[in-house]
Amino acid sequence: MSQRSVETGKRWITNSFEHISTELKDTVVLVHWELQDNDPEYRLCFQIAGQEEETLSFTRGTLRTCGKADEEAVRQRVEAAIRSRLTRRGTGAE
Repeated sequence: MSQRSVETGKRWITNSFEHISTELKDTVVLVHWELQDNDPEYRLCFQIAGQEEETLSFTRGTLRTCGKADEEAVRQRVEAAIRSRLTRRGTGAE
């Protein structure tokens, strides 16, 4: 069950990133993105046009929790982190 929750969590994060980036497509141009599986750490790497590549890291525990439909609070925090990173301006020298 635990591994299935991790896999479900990875799919959920991928789908959330796709949804948010599509929603922001008029203001955020992605050059590329991918979810890297470096167990026990999982990285969502992406690059916005004109900026350096960025990475959001997730632990197995976060993925496992996001893989459970009744964990809305954690899912909302992950979505907020993705949205914040995609809408942040500049190259990180803030």
